[in-house]
Amino acid sequence: MKLKHFALESHCYFLTSTTKSKEQIFNNSTNAEILINIVYNIRKRNKFLLLGFTIMPEHFHLLIIPNEKVEISWIMQEIKKGSARLVNIKNNQKGKIWLDEFYDYIIRDEEDLIKHLNYIYNNSMKRGLAENSLQYPWSSSNPKFQTDLEKILSGSGMT
Repeated sequence: MKLKHFALESHCYFLTSTTKSKEQIFNNSTNAEILINIVYNIRKRNKFLLLGFTIMPEHFHLLIIPNEKVEISWIMQEIKKGSARLVNIKNNQKGKIWLDEFYDYIIRDEEDLIKHLNYIYNNSMKRGLAENSLQYPWSSSNPKFQTDLEKILSGSGMT
């Protein structure tokens, strides 16, 4: 069964995608860096505002606001296609690494945004991958990553 996705222009989305057979592909730092670079390259091309993310060993979560005329299905396709190609090359392998579908949820308001952002930040601690969310190397909770969250929370873009 194919999941239905709703598109609302200028809205924030919480997105999740899981690896095929829940393989722990992203417990490898090289693979996690590939996925992060793909996300940031698409952001750099002004396809979306990035509010938060976490990369777990077998899935990732994103909080984004797509730019006008950019569909979330295209964004997810680009992330999954690009990361699969580079992970396969880097690991000298072939084949799918992602499930075809992804989960999307439209953020209702700023309170809902904070709730989902906290979920992203705490995911690694809940799974025992980090003692402190600031130390988890593959999440926007880590201060080494830049996001567009301040633009949104200041009132300039949250719908």
